[in-house]
Amino acid sequence: MHYRLYGLHPVSGRITQGRDITATTDAEAIALGEREHAGGPFEIWCQSRRVFSSAGDGVAAR
Repeated sequence: MHYRLYGLHPVSGRITQGRDITATTDAEAIALGEREHAGGPFEIWCQSRRVFSSAGDGVAAR
């Protein structure tokens, strides 16, 4: 599936970068995001569905 990985500014939460990723499952996409943005905030989106936010604001669990 096609996902979009967004790196977020740690203070403002604004998008600082974005790139397309391909993964078979949401969990795989999240793992890719964690490797890419180790220690920094990020979000994973699949079209208009927010799959994960490392900000921990109640977004879908793995």
